[in-house]
Amino acid sequence: MIGGLRNRLDPHSVKVVCSGQHRSLLTQTLHALDFAVDVNFDLMVHHQTPAEVVRRIVSALDRFIQDHKVDWILVQGDTATALAGALAGYLTGTPTIHLEAGLRTNDLNAPWPEEGFRQLIARLASLHLAPTQAARANLMAENIPADRIVVVGNTGLDIQTHTMKTMGDVRQGDAMPYFLVTLHRRENLGEPLAAVCGHLETLLNSYPGYRILWPRHPNPEVIETIEAHFLGSGDRLAIVDPMDYPDFLGAMAGARVIITDSGGVQEEGASLGIPVVVIRDKTERQEIVDLGLAAMAGSRGAGMEEAVSGFLGRQIDAAAVTRWREIQGNGHAAVCVVEAILQRFELR
Repeated sequence: MIGGLRNRLDPHSVKVVCSGQHRSLLTQTLHALDFAVDVNFDLMVHHQTPAEVVRRIVSALDRFIQDHKVDWILVQGDTATALAGALAGYLTGTPTIHLEAGLRTNDLNAPWPEEGFRQLIARLASLHLAPTQAARANLMAENIPADRIVVVGNTGLDIQTHTMKTMGDVRQGDAMPYFLVTLHRRENLGEPLAAVCGHLETLLNSYPGYRILWPRHPNPEVIETIEAHFLGSGDRLAIVDPMDYPDFLGAMAGARVIITDSGGVQEEGASLGIPVVVIRDKTERQEIVDLGLAAMAGSRGAGMEEAVSGFLGRQIDAAAVTRWREIQGNGHAAVCVVEAILQRFELR
């Protein structure tokens, strides 16, 4: 996407700015994709509140916009960085483009604060690049003008498709079948995460021929809960360091079931044809559930065992996987994003 914009515009006029949010994960991802940022504010420190994160990023972006006479800002997703980018654009009179616009649970507490961030960005953005028709419908229901919404697909699927083409069979080899677990949502921390760990223990007891592969999130609260709950659990629970993207893609492709509270992992698991058990009460990717590629287990994991059992007892419908990939743009979203931006700002 960035390469496409640079090919169509002055290559030096398109700048990639990074706040430094999730520093270790970002470094791995950039390395895996052979991608670089032009400016890294490196603003993240431990135990910041969302309000502190947004305040610091807005301040840094305000100076950057003024110094570089920025014409427009592209923000992606639902992070504090994305909201800060939209706020900085609004406060400086700079048009904001929101990529991944229109995803909704319509519950400001689930996920918190990401759902609120998305809705706030929608009020500030000039152009909404929605991944699906359902996301477009959500924006229309919020009275966003139709001429400001373009359905472009999912750039995450672009990256997944490209990686799989360059790597061939990326599935992680493993002698014992495994469940892949990723958990990090703020609303699931503390007692809810401990409850989920209890259900994971039950899952291991119910399926003695399986193990759990769990790449730990850098959030120290997540790490502390996992280690306290599973200390001394043996080889059937493998808590591993965060993986770079190709390795994680291989881990997803090789899993029998993915257990996650991540929106992006829901999308990627479904496009790989790997069933996903969602550890949340609501999802903004309801199409995955409707297609039978995911099942909701609740934020405390109460429905986990039933959902896993259901998926292990049947094959995923290949036609549903194909339909999900069609909904997400079949790996061509980046081209659509570039065209939408150039047309909106008459840069052809």
